[in-house]
Amino acid sequence: MKDINFYTTEDFVQDLNFRKWVLGKLPQKDTFWEDWLADNPQKASMVEEAKTLVVATRINELEHYNHENTEGIANIMSQIKPINKWLKYRKIVAIAASVVIVLGVFLKYSGSLNMPFNKQISNNETENKSPSTLVMTLSDGTVVTLKKDSKLQVSEDFGGQFRTVTLSGEAFFEVKKDPEHPFLVIAGGVVTKVLGTSFTVRAYQGETKTSVAVKTGKVTVYQEKSMKQSNHPDQILLTPNQQAIFEKGNGKIVKTLVEKPMLLNKKEELLKFDYNETPIVTVLSQLEDAYGVKMVFDAELLANCNLTAAFGNEPLYDKIDIICETIQAKYEIADGQIVIYARGCK
Repeated sequence: MKDINFYTTEDFVQDLNFRKWVLGKLPQKDTFWEDWLADNPQKASMVEEAKTLVVATRINELEHYNHENTEGIANIMSQIKPINKWLKYRKIVAIAASVVIVLGVFLKYSGSLNMPFNKQISNNETENKSPSTLVMTLSDGTVVTLKKDSKLQVSEDFGGQFRTVTLSGEAFFEVKKDPEHPFLVIAGGVVTKVLGTSFTVRAYQGETKTSVAVKTGKVTVYQEKSMKQSNHPDQILLTPNQQAIFEKGNGKIVKTLVEKPMLLNKKEELLKFDYNETPIVTVLSQLEDAYGVKMVFDAELLANCNLTAAFGNEPLYDKIDIICETIQAKYEIADGQIVIYARGCK
């Protein structure tokens, strides 16, 4: 099997696990591709190109994919040459159509097509009743990944003063930037307002909470009822790795952190996390920069505290646990920040 670090665009497209990741068919706990991409930011452009092709040729994958039957795809993909960007993407569209034909022929002789059923209720409302996620592009270029048992309604005046959608269920939004027309997501009693960023909203009717988790950029969140009562409702600002939890029962919104904060700063020196008698203040500052998560601590109190440790790919909270255990401290998450309580070191 070819080493993933030497993958070409063609290799990514032909990788079953990669296609499942792009189409949202992997378990939520499977973050292999996110972690690999964080460690290989130089591959981002190639990965985006491959994702475009996978989405363009979206077909339910067979559980037992025979890679020997990908010769047709390989021949078509080999047509992509290093040409200028505009011509390259124009050619990708044409090639994508050819890939659909090749995959269609392959599936015809390998088994039934078994396409997911995504019911179009009306021109401006889509419901995903399939077991798979549904990737859709709105008229403004925004890409929405609609999870199963979810429904998205686009307002009739979408693109006017606002770009407003209403969500029931869960979806990941990659909003096309347009400062003149804010993007609004109304879901589960809260409104999420952005100009151009990516985030996830979860608001199933049977659940007691609505959550908004930010991946990139900034968003503001406020209660839907406050929008109706005031032109300037109380808003909570969220940045990457932060999320807002709306408790439907008591009507309160709490600002916190996502379950697994992702690395944001891809600088090589920060990704090593190798410390030898390094001041704790320096360690915490580097983690803050790498994850974009505010660390609140008393720098003077920790002035004599040092750390000798080599961190790897463990989650941020595991790193903080080790640091706190080393200096006999504790921490809590408050208002989207990590607050560290310590007695200092002698």
